[in-house]
Amino acid sequence: MAAPAPDPARRFVAVGLGAVAVLSACIAATLAGGNSGPASANAIAAHTAKPLDPAGPGSANGLASGAATTMAPAPSSPNPGLFTPVPTGAPPAPPEPATTPLQYPFYPYDGSITFVRIQTRGYYGRGRRGGWSHDYPDAEINLFRIVDEITSVPVRLAPTGGNVLTFDDPRLTQFPMAYVSEPGDWQTSPEESAALRKYLLRGGFVIFDDFFTFEMDNLRRQMKQAFPELEFQPMDGSEPIWNTYFSIDPLTIDLQGPQKNGTPTFFALYEDNDPIKRLLAIANAGADVGDLWEWAAEGLFPVDPTNVAFQIGVNYLMYALTH
Repeated sequence: MAAPAPDPARRFVAVGLGAVAVLSACIAATLAGGNSGPASANAIAAHTAKPLDPAGPGSANGLASGAATTMAPAPSSPNPGLFTPVPTGAPPAPPEPATTPLQYPFYPYDGSITFVRIQTRGYYGRGRRGGWSHDYPDAEINLFRIVDEITSVPVRLAPTGGNVLTFDDPRLTQFPMAYVSEPGDWQTSPEESAALRKYLLRGGFVIFDDFFTFEMDNLRRQMKQAFPELEFQPMDGSEPIWNTYFSIDPLTIDLQGPQKNGTPTFFALYEDNDPIKRLLAIANAGADVGDLWEWAAEGLFPVDPTNVAFQIGVNYLMYALTH
């Protein structure tokens, strides 16, 4: 759900000095209360805000934080070839010329993890005001700031938040996780469906967010074009994704937003319809997790649901990297 844009002149300052500091302390308090993960509460509380590189996406200095680290799958991986390896310690690669329909900069795989937002086609096309772009780019910028502070995962803190791609863009296979906003009016094509199927079966993971529960009907129809043999299944909290970093009970969480409030219903799409096997996609029905990421610096929503939203995002990323 899009909301009036904050003053651009203070957006990044607020994110750096407000969201991360407050949310780091909040997550630290959660950890201290027993909802633990691999992070140290002291390390989180000792956060020092790191501003985004003002040079912007056209500068090599604005691409990523830290040296690249090889993240290619081990030879024993059941899905070799999803990620393109680069030499350990290689310098960040510059962005390639934008080739997606709306001409966004592209950050190639360099060993760090880049957020990928999918540009879908809905009833109103692929325009910049489409649901796919809601909360862009602040949602991904804020989420990856949190990931950078509380985990050891090397993430790219791009000024644009990350990459904007389509499902049928072959470059998508460089990245383990993709995010889709407002799939309630998503209309896929045969080419996109075939590419989405290939991406997920090769090890990719997709998040569907920001839609009402009744809009699951459309999401099911679109995913049937890629996986006619699979069905979305409601989740009960026993799934591994809820404990990959933080311990989360999806049946009791309370999320708040401008239109979607309360406890969402989470749906899972499993390989071979088997809950024991890998989770291919997750759907946050009745939730707008991205909205809570986006407005964390503005104090638009209470701290507790905002904290839970970031915990959900961290768990999703950890699952994508480890399964």
